Amino acid sequence: MKTIAALLCALGLGLSAEAATLIYPQAKVQFVKKTDAPSLVEVIHDLGLSVDPQNLRLIDIKESILGTHYTYQQTHLGLDVEGGQFSLSVDENNEVIKAYDATITFRTGPKSQLPFLSQNGALKIAWAHLQVDGELLVTPVVELQYSTKMSLVYSVKLATSSPFGYHVIEVNALNGQVISQRDEALPRFKNESVVAPRVVGTLTSFESALSKVQFKEVKKMFELPELMASGTAQVFDPNPVVTLGRTDLQDGSPATEFNQAYVTQTLNEITQAGGVYSLKGPKVTLADFEGPSIAPATSASGVWDFERGQNGFTDAMTYLHIDRSIRYLETLGYKTAKKIFPESIVVDANGLNDADNSHYIPSSRRLAFGHGCVDDNEDSDVILHELGHAIQHHINSMWMGGDTGAMGEGFGDYWASSYSLSLPHGMDTRPEWVFKWDGHNDCWPGRVMNVRYDYTPGKTYGAHQRVGNVYSDEIWSAPLYKAYLELRQNKVSRETIDRIIIEAHFGLGSGLTMPQMAQSIVNTAAKLYPGKNYEATYLKYFKEQKIL
Repeated sequence: MKTIAALLCALGLGLSAEAATLIYPQAKVQFVKKTDAPSLVEVIHDLGLSVDPQNLRLIDIKESILGTHYTYQQTHLGLDVEGGQFSLSVDENNEVIKAYDATITFRTGPKSQLPFLSQNGALKIAWAHLQVDGELLVTPVVELQYSTKMSLVYSVKLATSSPFGYHVIEVNALNGQVISQRDEALPRFKNESVVAPRVVGTLTSFESALSKVQFKEVKKMFELPELMASGTAQVFDPNPVVTLGRTDLQDGSPATEFNQAYVTQTLNEITQAGGVYSLKGPKVTLADFEGPSIAPATSASGVWDFERGQNGFTDAMTYLHIDRSIRYLETLGYKTAKKIFPESIVVDANGLNDADNSHYIPSSRRLAFGHGCVDDNEDSDVILHELGHAIQHHINSMWMGGDTGAMGEGFGDYWASSYSLSLPHGMDTRPEWVFKWDGHNDCWPGRVMNVRYDYTPGKTYGAHQRVGNVYSDEIWSAPLYKAYLELRQNKVSRETIDRIIIEAHFGLGSGLTMPQMAQSIVNTAAKLYPGKNYEATYLKYFKEQKIL
């Protein structure tokens, strides 16, 4: 067995008390899940880790193609430690194939403390801090935990319509001080000019807002009996730029310019209840949970015959492309016990208070799309990019910290392009562009996937950061895109390539860096397809970018 230092060196990672550790055992290590702790104790010892198994609580078990993945939450004095996790991946022979240690090491831990505040007290402090003059979008969540600095804090999640956002507010549990505030939603791109302006109104009491959102949630329990049916819709597939081969199209182009871009597609397993068809199925459910208040379009015949600029068109686009992509994941092997989406994902096709942006919300696992200039969900690239965030967070609920911001955006760009590039004309018109219709026009510049930029070890790459003349997101999408092109040119199927990238996400946790994720992709390619040497292609492009 190599030492931890040697393994880290081999992976191009530095030793740090705060850095997560990715390990691939060099000798056989067995793990048999038991109701008691000894097996985990033995595995941690055999891996040479200093993790205290007594402070690990099993929170998730996931199955994938290569094995079973156990995720543990680090605790201290019975409370969760923010960002502290340990993951173990085991194959069908109970051999450990991967371990990821993101537990927090502290030189001195706090003694037992009792919170000065109650949960309700923390909620009201966060509410007052936001100066809410709107409504709650979902029931708030409050958790008492230890922060990475080992302070006793309440993590308060408040989703509000005004100020609009999915706010995470950290409140010191001992003195009630607000420590930090952030919006947890993951937007398509970061541009302050597209954030919905706040309309200042009358301050809302927390009790009033809570009663309203609870009433809405109770109403959902009393719905008409439903049947599954098929429907059809007129849509873009993937978008008019690819279908027509025209990069000159603008949002204001005459309606007749798009006539040949429309195609009719089947809507699978939509809902029929009381003689009304709605875009609600086992994979995706359209709903109205963000402003503006627009209910999803329904149909008396099961036909959505709309054109761009109409809400029924973007509703059908959203349902079709998300439903199709989730079904595609299942064809890759992620079905039955391995399903990435065991429940229908809820989506607002007319959200974000009409801002020209879209986002995924990790806490509620929902998606929303905004309108403005080219409506975001007129372009399958935007729809599938946002679904990419959902894929990552459903596989790894601890997808946060490290370089996950840039990698999340880069993967979303890759996932969108994997689909569009697979279509008959996908490679004909600027294949390196992402958001070919929503971007690369008068609306916004979009992004590209063929950049060449050196990764800097020790630097943290968040989402949408401008780094030199590229975006941080593009540093990650570039090697994935280039490897995709080379493998396809070598007659490797899209399914094989996507299976490698998806499978590599399992068994990891918070604080991931690009080198760690890259190493997981290389190792996954070798383990999924031994003797094919697909890993060499990935290694080449990760090295070109100096990620490995």
